[in-house]
Amino acid sequence: MSVLTVKAIAFQPLKQRLFNQTPSSNTSFEWLATLLVQQTNSITSKLSASEQLKINRHFLCSTMIDLPFTTGDISWSKVASMLNQNEKNQADTFINAYECASWGFSLRYYLQHDQQNTPQFLLVSIIDANVFDLEFWRYNENWHESGFGITTILLEVNGQMTDELLTQCATTHNAMAEFATVIRRHAANKKGVTLAMPFFPEHIQQMFNKLLVNQTRLPDLHAQWGHCFGSDPWLSILSHCQESPILKEQEFLACSLALNGYFSIAQIKVTPQTQFILQEVKGYE
Repeated sequence: MSVLTVKAIAFQPLKQRLFNQTPSSNTSFEWLATLLVQQTNSITSKLSASEQLKINRHFLCSTMIDLPFTTGDISWSKVASMLNQNEKNQADTFINAYECASWGFSLRYYLQHDQQNTPQFLLVSIIDANVFDLEFWRYNENWHESGFGITTILLEVNGQMTDELLTQCATTHNAMAEFATVIRRHAANKKGVTLAMPFFPEHIQQMFNKLLVNQTRLPDLHAQWGHCFGSDPWLSILSHCQESPILKEQEFLACSLALNGYFSIAQIKVTPQTQFILQEVKGYE
């Protein structure tokens, strides 16, 4: 039984083309920060005062919004101040080095360095928005259509971790097959666990069908959402639990693979009390 309980998952879909005319990075991030603050508050407002005090980190992950930072258009410290102005429990650390798998490496860091007492709560958010409207992010031969959005996950850590989290990097030339093989080996020792996989086009789904034939998997939602980067497994769990409400505890393996070969696999538990929030599609107005 996993010691990682999902208290809430929220997903805010974003339009593929956010702006009619691309604004400054400052304006873009002010708008994104507002959406993230609203999403975070929608989750934390349901917690008691004592539970809110147990939240001691909030990581923000991304595959694609690093470019404004690397070009010097805007700084993370400025974005962090946008997020934290008069608001509690907002993102305080940005990580994108592991692309789609960054959420898992954030969780690993927290478990290794920040966890002092249990139970403790941890927030992880994922933003992928095509702020510069780059063609590369709209469609790519590796994953075909892209999907964009903001995801926030509230996790409760209740006990010492054993093998609930895997964070690795592929060592072979075929990262996709290696990723699936590691999942198959890991899932074989876990009864009653359902896989929540990244959303990929048909030819990759067929490979997963062969390599993961004996594992229970949630449906691939690529046709509906496109590839939503690190948000995929969390959106998969959210969609499933909204369609089939949870009546008793259920365990999943949330699995993400990055183009650079990093991958994260987390065994998590959802309960009848877990919040699932799917928001309306947003574009800049």
